[in-house]
Amino acid sequence: MRYAVMSDVHSNPAALEMALEDARRFACDRYVLLGDTTGYGYDVEGAVRLVRSKFDVVLMGNHDSACLGREPAREVAACRNYDIDVRQGRELSHADRVWLGRRKLVLKERGAVFAHGSFFDPEEWGYVLSVHDAAENFHECSAGLMFCGHTHKAAVWEERPDGKVRQKMSFGSPAVKPESRSFSQAQGCRYIVDVGSVGYPRNDLCITYVVWDADARKVTFRRLPFDFRGYITEMLDRNVDMPGWLYQLLVWGQLMELGRGPSDNRGGESET
Repeated sequence: MRYAVMSDVHSNPAALEMALEDARRFACDRYVLLGDTTGYGYDVEGAVRLVRSKFDVVLMGNHDSACLGREPAREVAACRNYDIDVRQGRELSHADRVWLGRRKLVLKERGAVFAHGSFFDPEEWGYVLSVHDAAENFHECSAGLMFCGHTHKAAVWEERPDGKVRQKMSFGSPAVKPESRSFSQAQGCRYIVDVGSVGYPRNDLCITYVVWDADARKVTFRRLPFDFRGYITEMLDRNVDMPGWLYQLLVWGQLMELGRGPSDNRGGESET
């Protein structure tokens, strides 16, 4: 059984189409989306329509929750990004809102757990960004394999049999052509796999998702080039309200083209 595991589409159906086309090449049997169909982009209706037609399981993300008006008023007031979700909620049809509202927070299947963010108190939308975050999630969840998104940064965290936790994989430079990086699940080890973002990566400016071969116990990251700078520029032309970090991506992309961007960080962090 092969799973295509994706997250954080954020109203970008063009990027999602590319990811889905790529996943078909791997003969994936089951398609799982870890939430945040909505938010940030300018085509929320197209994203929802595509997600509804292509995925076997779709989970709830924090932006989906905000889109439905479920996030606490204090959170919406404090987070400018949620303003976009509130407006998008008015754009969706009643049927799409009902469908979105029925999304679950957690999926358990084939010995793995899937969630948008952290695996304890999932509705609090915690991030897994550090060794400490990973260790906390390993402590709270007994599964051997956990898939999440939310951070928009693809990564793998490993807990070894002696209880030590380390970052096993991270990514930096964008993919200039389709590429794969894989690891096999070692006996006695547990893993948290952050699948990155299909629609809005933050650190590598490329589409990222995961193919999990449950029978072979192998996880493969797929990284696909996409013109995110062009997409963001189009958003500017459409006067779409955007958070500041999207503008930073434009500057970062220009530095990368000039060879002055940050290097690809593939090393691990300190253990805890």
